[in-house]
Amino acid sequence: MKQIKITDDLDYKELGFACGLELHQQLDTHKLFCNCPSIIITDNSKPDKIITRKLRAVNSESGEVDLTAFYEQQKNINYIYKVYNSCNCLVETDSQPPFPINKEALEIAVIVSKLTHSTLVDKSFVMRKQVIDGSNVSGFQRTAMISTDGYLNFDFGNVRINKLLLEEDSARPIERNEKEAIFSLDRLGVPLIELVVWHDIHTPEDVQKVALKCGQIFRLTSRVKRGLGTIRQDINISINNGARVEIKGTQNLDLIPEIVKREIIRQLNLIEVKAELKRRNISKFNINSKLISEIFSKSESKIINSAFKNKKEVFIFKLENMKGILGFEIQPDKRVGSEISSYLKKRSKLNGLFHYDELPNYGITEDDLLIIKNKLNLQENDSFIITICSNSEIELVKQIIEDRLNKLTNGVLEETRIITPEGSTIFQRVLSGGARMYPETDLNDITFDKELLSSACSNLPLNIKERRELYLNKFHLNKQLVDKMVLSNYALVFKNIIYNLDVDATRVAVFLLEDLTKLSRDHLINEYNLDKKRIYEFFSYKDFNKIPTSVYKTIKDLKIFEELDSIKPLDIIQEIILENKNKIIQLRERSRSLLMGAFMAKTKGLIDGKKAAQIISFELDKFLKTL
Repeated sequence: MKQIKITDDLDYKELGFACGLELHQQLDTHKLFCNCPSIIITDNSKPDKIITRKLRAVNSESGEVDLTAFYEQQKNINYIYKVYNSCNCLVETDSQPPFPINKEALEIAVIVSKLTHSTLVDKSFVMRKQVIDGSNVSGFQRTAMISTDGYLNFDFGNVRINKLLLEEDSARPIERNEKEAIFSLDRLGVPLIELVVWHDIHTPEDVQKVALKCGQIFRLTSRVKRGLGTIRQDINISINNGARVEIKGTQNLDLIPEIVKREIIRQLNLIEVKAELKRRNISKFNINSKLISEIFSKSESKIINSAFKNKKEVFIFKLENMKGILGFEIQPDKRVGSEISSYLKKRSKLNGLFHYDELPNYGITEDDLLIIKNKLNLQENDSFIITICSNSEIELVKQIIEDRLNKLTNGVLEETRIITPEGSTIFQRVLSGGARMYPETDLNDITFDKELLSSACSNLPLNIKERRELYLNKFHLNKQLVDKMVLSNYALVFKNIIYNLDVDATRVAVFLLEDLTKLSRDHLINEYNLDKKRIYEFFSYKDFNKIPTSVYKTIKDLKIFEELDSIKPLDIIQEIILENKNKIIQLRERSRSLLMGAFMAKTKGLIDGKKAAQIISFELDKFLKTL
């Protein structure tokens, strides 16, 4: 077999390479179908309640059962959910019908539609998309199409925007094992825009360009969430004689070209595997399991010995004329055996398998292999797969392995995959279709009325070039601040503050772009859960310009100025003098620094030091005259 490597010079046009994107961006609003805030629990807070569910696949409107949902149901896993009163209600636990769709999120979706030259649908309907991997308590995700038929311009040509949807985010995974999966419900219901880019991209580098441009469009609204996990890119890739493969959850833009290249060579190498099977006259696999636990009764393998302690057995499947194929590398550090192993792990509770081409290894010795060869009567070109499972699981395991082996004769499969940190991919699930969609009966259809459209049009953001000129020429920010502010999530609140309040633009920009970041880094605030309205209130305090800069660089709460209003400096200084009467008598004029320190500690530095020193001097002199 000829192995294609990532270093090979590939002609993408000749390969028929085509790529599309699906971008999912969280919006910075309340949740989509209730009034709960969209906050993430970042500490180890104890949940207010725990609920447990079992999820089952159901028939769609057409009477079909989605294959992905069916495979998930076969695992028979308990799903455990952490519920927090601060960001969850009965809607998230599927104990109450959803509220009408969030109007602010809908407006943002309309704005993004206009920025991508998309056409709003005449009327939108909320649909239920069946998902039973535990990430939705209800077993489905709500989604609604907002617009279609858009486009974006690039130096290599136009890229079509197939559609834009508004949907709710899933629950946040915490931990998973073979018996249960634990999720937090803080993220469930957070609004997401899904932007679907058509397969008009034909080089790995152009895929990265399109993802960057779409991300910039989201950020121009200044109403999207920022931080790890708030935007995710799914990459759809195909080549001639291959198949459409969806790679889920890409977050690192710099890694995109590498991911694309690795998927291209994976498909090319699977096409080569298909050809090799044909050359070997292998068109169908019918495998049978054989119990071989006794061979390993004195094994040095920690994996096998641990399995025996858990009442598991060792089974083997003989594969005639398959030597060298399971060990054939199809992408860096991933082989045909890896494909079968990941398929097995996703469709069962097993952690993987061993195959002949990677042995001896994992504590399985040459002596063990010799015994196996004799027991199975292996010929020179034969191979095998070893699995560890219970007697009750072996029939399902056989079906899964046989199914994936037979699919090798098809070459590349249509499927969904997830990325490794290096940019390779692992099987996640079969590619879902329309069988998992059905209407949401608890919600009315969505119409784009004049009020919504008018509000969206009035809130259309300036483009990057226009913003840059505004910040430089009108607000006189330095270049460093301009570069940070132009795509900042604070751009909208910055504009509102500068246009409506008497504050210095540079002072506001530094606070938003640098001070808040430092406070978040020092764990004094959670910047990603910060209420933008609170920031406006912070700057609207009547005496804001009199507050020392050092104070608001160390604040823990943006409501701190409410505290400031209650401070009466004269009363506090007189109280401190009485508390330190004896020391003042002893130190006399030298007690000024003592009084100043005590005053600043009591007022948390909120009063200007110069003003405080004047009051202290006056009151101290007055007190000393009474002695």
